[in-house]
Amino acid sequence: MDAATAAASSLGVAVERVLEPDPGRCLLFARLDSGSDEAAAAALRAEGLSAVARPDGGAALRAWHAATEPVTIGDRLAVRLAWTEHPTPDTAATIELGPGGFGSGHHPTTRMLLELLVDRIDGGERVLDVGCGSGILALAAACLGADRVVGVDLKPEAVDATARNAAANGLAERVTAMVDMPVPSAGFDVVLANIAREGIVALADRLVGHTAAGGWLAVSGISPAQCDPVADFLRPLREVDRRENGDWAALVLA
Repeated sequence: MDAATAAASSLGVAVERVLEPDPGRCLLFARLDSGSDEAAAAALRAEGLSAVARPDGGAALRAWHAATEPVTIGDRLAVRLAWTEHPTPDTAATIELGPGGFGSGHHPTTRMLLELLVDRIDGGERVLDVGCGSGILALAAACLGADRVVGVDLKPEAVDATARNAAANGLAERVTAMVDMPVPSAGFDVVLANIAREGIVALADRLVGHTAAGGWLAVSGISPAQCDPVADFLRPLREVDRRENGDWAALVLA
């Protein structure tokens, strides 16, 4: 907290209050007399802090609180944003995500894959997360017991976010992030792709090729109506599970 306060002071940002949602986790609140909140938050992030601009009140603040509530998957996993003001539910493992990259666990496409990981990860798996975004799925797999996890994303900022989040959660030794798909070698026990239909179809051969014998591939970001056509592109793997959440669906193939 002292380092955060010092960094804020150096940028002319005065801390107004401190909140401790969980033991050992402190949030600092500050208000600017002038200038841009977003610019100040960006400057603080450049100093290595998880800083964001927060709405001032009203409907925007109520929406903010709803969007920053931790996500829990049973009693095995909780996912929280670093700036959430909500206490973290008591689960076996907790992931904290900083700024950058897509994926907080609230969107159905991400949540379904988190649920699949909670249900299917036994420990010791090699996992490939294609389109890793914030690194949420990669980190979840590692927290649940996967031995080696590789996150891949075309966006360098997503790769950076995944690497930062892995380090912040003490998972840097087991989670690697990169821009290019790795060489298949022996393949991965689990391959994840939350990249929408177009991305799944374009990478179908590589997704299947990276899935080791006896392993499984989970794809999300598709509609229920797209499940059968997408599954056809992923042969010779066969559908073994299907999840639906409103307008979204996820498939597991093995």
